[in-house]
Amino acid sequence: MSSAISTNNLTKHFARTSGYRDLLPFRKKQWTTAVKNVNLDIREGEFFGLLGPNGAGKTTLFKLLCSLVLPTSGTAKVLGHDVLKEEQTVKNSVGMVSSEERSFYWRLTGRENLEFFASLYHLTRRQTEQRIGQLLKLVELDKEADIRFQNYSSGMRQKLAIARGLLSEPKVLFIDEPTRSLDPVSAQAVRSFLKEKVSGEKMTAVLATHNLSEAEQLCDRLAILNHGQVIALGTVKELRALFQTHEECRLELKHFPEAILSRMESIEGVLSCHLIRGSDESVILEIVMTNRSQVLPRLLQILINNGVDVLNCQLKGLPLEEIFSYALKSGGKGKN
Repeated sequence: MSSAISTNNLTKHFARTSGYRDLLPFRKKQWTTAVKNVNLDIREGEFFGLLGPNGAGKTTLFKLLCSLVLPTSGTAKVLGHDVLKEEQTVKNSVGMVSSEERSFYWRLTGRENLEFFASLYHLTRRQTEQRIGQLLKLVELDKEADIRFQNYSSGMRQKLAIARGLLSEPKVLFIDEPTRSLDPVSAQAVRSFLKEKVSGEKMTAVLATHNLSEAEQLCDRLAILNHGQVIALGTVKELRALFQTHEECRLELKHFPEAILSRMESIEGVLSCHLIRGSDESVILEIVMTNRSQVLPRLLQILINNGVDVLNCQLKGLPLEEIFSYALKSGGKGKN
């Protein structure tokens, strides 16, 4: 599969200013690094996620890849086009979805807003009408198209932002924190739409978010950014394998003698055992362990040898929140 986006040591420094004096030519400039030596290879058709806390460099990286900001050093290519040398070609190939509502005209209707932005792409009147009609239907706003933007709900405004991002029929779509400031119901509706509709458009999508469940729900692969650097990269499964330090196992048992509980707790790799009495003869045993491949067979062997019936066994990995937190704390080095 060919690359839609590739970067090599992409870096961006900004001059730090705290007042008018810093703009004087004889003042020594201080610099801050927003993006540092980023190396990415995003495949065509992939839904890729940039995951990181506020200030991690996600938005700056987006602007670099859209040729809106020039890199200080390093290179980046979008669909084979250099963001520095082929700026206009890159801009014509990408679309941007932002949660910034102020970029719309509040007194215009949804349709009128899209007509205005379509004019910036120099579409003909016929192309504009056809494309807007398709997009309004795609984002399920065709019945609300002639309502003023100021009367739209937050979810409707975000859907219109998605439609605007798709106006030029981009091959690469950048989506910057699409559910920021949305209530949980609206946020889930937008996520479901992105998963079903945008993925179905056969384009490459790059999502910037600090919402972990959103990234897990939408993205094929994730890059974790911190202080402008990529500290981890992979699928959620791969990141779990890299950073997961323990797992939880929930066993439903029958005929369990409590006398063997201490034996199970003494096994190396078992961090805790918690027994929950059921309503009938069954019990629930919750176990937190490391090195599951060695520990779980030993636990099951003890149970079976003592005549315990194992009715159910459920394994639960770390939530993405804990993986994310561990990645940030460890600087992306993973477990030993």
